Amino acid sequence: MRTIDLILLLNDFKKNNRIFVETPDKNLPVVDIEIIDDEVILKTSANLHGLKNWEFLVLLNKKEYYEMPVFFNNKNSHQQLFGFRVANDCLLLG
Repeated sequence: MRTIDLILLLNDFKKNNRIFVETPDKNLPVVDIEIIDDEVILKTSANLHGLKNWEFLVLLNKKEYYEMPVFFNNKNSHQQLFGFRVANDCLLLG
């Protein structure tokens, strides 16, 4: 999924929804983003609170990021983000 597509989809949800990456093991809160080789990488942490939707959108909403694909770390490798679902007022990216 490209960054601009994710931004457009997330704009329809509550500003205070928390953002998580959904993995088979557990849901990990997204705490930051990192730009590596024209890719947006979602940084997660098991020890910190996740970003709220509005905080996440502020980080992503930069014109130079719009065409970049979004990835997340999954067991020491990058996996591309293909969509999300909503559960318990949380946005679960996967």
